[in-house]
Amino acid sequence: MNCVDRKPSPLLAFISFVIPVAVILYGTAILKVGAILPLVAATAIACGFGAWFGYSWDEMQTGMFEAISRILVAILILIAVGMLIGAWILAGTIPTIIYWGLTLISPSSFLMTTFLLCVVASTATGTSFGTMGTVGVALLGVGQALGYPLPMVVGSIVAGAYFGDKMSPVSDSTNITASICEVELFPHIASMMWTTIPAAVVSALIYLAMGMQHAGGAEAGNIPVILQAIAGKFNLSLWTLLPPALLMILAYRRMPAVPLLFLCVAVGLAVAWVLQGSTVKDMIQACMSGYVAKTGVKQVDVLLTRGGLNSIMGTLVLLITGVAFGGVLEKIRTLAVLIEAAARWAKNTGRLVVSVLAASYIMLLGTGSQMVAVIIPGRAFVPVFKEKNISLRVLSRTCEDGGTIGCPLIPWSVHAFYISAVLGVSAYEFAPYALLNWIVPLFSILYGYTGIGIWRSDGTPARRPEKPAASGQ
Repeated sequence: MNCVDRKPSPLLAFISFVIPVAVILYGTAILKVGAILPLVAATAIACGFGAWFGYSWDEMQTGMFEAISRILVAILILIAVGMLIGAWILAGTIPTIIYWGLTLISPSSFLMTTFLLCVVASTATGTSFGTMGTVGVALLGVGQALGYPLPMVVGSIVAGAYFGDKMSPVSDSTNITASICEVELFPHIASMMWTTIPAAVVSALIYLAMGMQHAGGAEAGNIPVILQAIAGKFNLSLWTLLPPALLMILAYRRMPAVPLLFLCVAVGLAVAWVLQGSTVKDMIQACMSGYVAKTGVKQVDVLLTRGGLNSIMGTLVLLITGVAFGGVLEKIRTLAVLIEAAARWAKNTGRLVVSVLAASYIMLLGTGSQMVAVIIPGRAFVPVFKEKNISLRVLSRTCEDGGTIGCPLIPWSVHAFYISAVLGVSAYEFAPYALLNWIVPLFSILYGYTGIGIWRSDGTPARRPEKPAASGQ
């Protein structure tokens, strides 16, 4: 039986997608048994459907291995960030940022400031992972000290980090999406501004309102004690900011993420040795088991006891299990059939935009992979957009409006596992506060149905009547 004969019907594809996803949601959200067992069960169910469709175990196993191979870079980044957090605390880098954050940031504007700082950092570096693992960890400490609920703080960090992941000209996802959708880079970014900039403004205003509401609960009375404990333990010289400065500069110059992060670990350890008087044993412990704070102030010890390679080992297992599940759904063509159905449903521009978003979310739910959620819908919808005379800039923008910034909202995605490992909050908890990630697709849908920010293939606004063809042509 050839591969075409084994293509499931839309109904079977829907069933073989919904049942495993429902098992994951039931196990993680309702039974709260963690994600590993539900993911294993979902993978087994998907394999059962694959066998029903006529796929052998060897074929489905190959699908798993192919999917896992795509996240090897993410695994290396996660390992590097685990070590980097421990090294940067030991160096005094993160304590310095927390110290000055508590000194300079107003409690009422903290959430908005956190969002905007992460917007700047992620746009400069082009990496959401790097932003959350460095600036995000420091801002999380500030938020804890100010008495903010952790999911709220992490939500604002995530929203800001994914602004740059989506918009930065040095972001991998931005460049890949433009290439896949046959659009030049800067026209692609200009198109994304239509949905992302208004969403960012709305998000910032909501974060400001939330901060003003929660500022009354800030534990301002403890801040002098926290500041004194940090200053008494660490040398807070400006040289402690050398590692993040180096990260920003080299990331902007397009140094690959993995060697860059390991370089920043090494620089952090050098700073720890020179400024903090750390020993080789201290450095090894910080990188492997994380930094263990012993300041005598419980709140500071909680803030600064984190990081290390051992802290992310459980997340690596989750990553591999989750991606293996997605690999099976890809191999048995469940996801391809669902995307084809979404493309057939697109009868007008509004439906076309909704179909691309739906296809991106289907890929996210099925594979948990940001890149897959951008690449496959992008490839699938290029001929549809050409046929309907809609600019491919609209397609590339919509792929990122869904696939790029929607990824951390899926609890079993690669990005959600990373956030949980680095910032300590699950997607179920922080997702409601990642405002930008929800608001951008709403603008995308609004524009699709109103014609605002929609262009024809020749670049003319879709809201204007088409020019009649010249006679004789």
